[in-house]
Amino acid sequence: MVVNMKWIALLFAAIICTQIAQAGGIKKWTDSEGNVHFGDAPPPTQKTKRIEVKDPATGNGSMVRPDVLLSRKTERRKSHIRDEEPERDYGERLRYRNAAVKGEVLMGMTSKEVERSQGKPIEINESMGSYGVREQWVYQRPNGSMYFIYLDNGKVTGRN
Repeated sequence: MVVNMKWIALLFAAIICTQIAQAGGIKKWTDSEGNVHFGDAPPPTQKTKRIEVKDPATGNGSMVRPDVLLSRKTERRKSHIRDEEPERDYGERLRYRNAAVKGEVLMGMTSKEVERSQGKPIEINESMGSYGVREQWVYQRPNGSMYFIYLDNGKVTGRN
């Protein structure tokens, strides 16, 4: 009879542990307004779905190491960008970013930075040669006059 009680106690402990493991973790639920929430303590009236969280340090399951994930994201991002970001130090990147926010155009800016600064041009005139691609971006000022930004191989080389 003692052996049977040990087995019953062991079985009871296993059931309790299983229930605790299933009850814990992150839950996902949608409120009455359609907002999605994540947490470990959803309102009792909400229908929830348990979210399995993987350990990023060990890479258990389908979780990829963060450094691998970042390199893949960078490669995907670069493949969709018309002109890749040039290698610049922090101060230089900050200078170009601040100029773009102020609406300024600096020599050496990329086409992406010019677009961020001035918006989309009304016209782009492009020519190709042994030097690469030369573009003339045409913009219109509020008073109706035109101005131009010149890019060689995706970088600003002149303006008027």
